[in-house]
Amino acid sequence: MTVHRPAAELAVEIVNAWKSQALDPEWVAELLARELLPVRHRGVVGPADIVDAQAVLEQFAQKVSPVFEVGDSRSAADALNRVLASVDVRVTVSVSDDFAPHLHYDGTSAVIAERLRVNCLVALATVVADPSGALRLGVCDSCRNAFVDFSRSARQRFCTRRCATRVHVRQHRKRVS
Repeated sequence: MTVHRPAAELAVEIVNAWKSQALDPEWVAELLARELLPVRHRGVVGPADIVDAQAVLEQFAQKVSPVFEVGDSRSAADALNRVLASVDVRVTVSVSDDFAPHLHYDGTSAVIAERLRVNCLVALATVVADPSGALRLGVCDSCRNAFVDFSRSARQRFCTRRCATRVHVRQHRKRVS
């Protein structure tokens, strides 16, 4: 099974927003207004929906955050399985004019945040179940942000090139001084 990369990256974004305490109603409203969410049937979102979504996403981030911090794929699988145990998922094959047949994962709830949560969890599960056995979830050595490693070698240590450069410049300056 291939990873739904946007959903895995969305999971990272939600966890990092929660860790930095940026997961507020404004952040959630912007998230729900995006066009490219990995879910279908978006409806009109009102203030009560945003508050509900914020609660769902905060709980999701709190439960999933430890999965990024473990040191090996077995521990990541165990941690993620504890979260997945509480998820009721409905899987369907979606066929539309614009896309080839593909899988949709929905919770039993029609709430948009629940759909986001389920899609993110399934994406993270496919990342953890990497056939190579490599751990592809991690926390940045520099800023402590979570990331998903989509590199070929599965040796990513930083969330962005900027963080990597910052650390390498610091190390270089330390060596030459």
